Amino acid sequence: MGPIRLALLVLALLAGAALGVARADPVAALRVGGTLYTPAAPVARALGDILAPGEGSLTWRAGPGTLTVFAGSPDALWQAAGAARSSTLSLSAPALLRDGRWYLPSDALETLGVRLLPDGRTLALEVPAPAVAGSGGRSEVDDLGHGVPALRLFARDATGGDGVAVAIADLDLLPLVQPSQRDTIDGALERIGRDKPLLVVVSSLAASAWEASFVLEQDGRSLPVRYPYRMRMVQGSSTRVGPDAPAAAVVLLPPWFDLYRPITVTWQGVRATVTFRR
Repeated sequence: MGPIRLALLVLALLAGAALGVARADPVAALRVGGTLYTPAAPVARALGDILAPGEGSLTWRAGPGTLTVFAGSPDALWQAAGAARSSTLSLSAPALLRDGRWYLPSDALETLGVRLLPDGRTLALEVPAPAVAGSGGRSEVDDLGHGVPALRLFARDATGGDGVAVAIADLDLLPLVQPSQRDTIDGALERIGRDKPLLVVVSSLAASAWEASFVLEQDGRSLPVRYPYRMRMVQGSSTRVGPDAPAAAVVLLPPWFDLYRPITVTWQGVRATVTFRR
């Protein structure tokens, strides 16, 4: 399956749990009475969010906003991204601090845009593989239609030909290509908040390792992105890809990136520049 066609097919995944935590082995939950609690640390790591423990409190900084919870209390403070002040929430159950680990009820996670599996277990990311050495390769820019560009990067395989291929496009613009998916994409964008999302689709004609690691540069500033930091898997593996096992991810650029100006992307020794919006 070609990476551009796959990019359109995975859009339906983006409104669900895929933009919370990628599908893989579940994180063990803690049941206390009738309440199911989820450990905060592994989920925050998976999302690339920041946890700031305090004296009897925990502050969770995520794309949608900042949540502060208090040990043994159902009270919480929520400040949505861009809001001038915080508001008070009453959670369904108190936050728990046990042996130095924080556990939160499901509605606290849902406030942060994290969804749970039907059986109540949270989703976790796979363990990243060691870095793959840069291979060199080539790049090109495709037009997906309606003036929407996709940057394609090709790593070189053992024979010197094209190996693993990556296609990168501006998630905000994909409804122009696939209008039927507008509601799905808009729902996903609401979860993301102020960050600027790029859809990354990975494919290969042979079973291969791939490196879920990019460097993005603009105006002398550089942002290393390595799964799970600022990258959320929405399909497949963060380490392996093949003909019947493509992968897709969303890279979250901080607000200082300007998508109307050139951005240089480096991946597995391939370096190219693209302007996502015109």
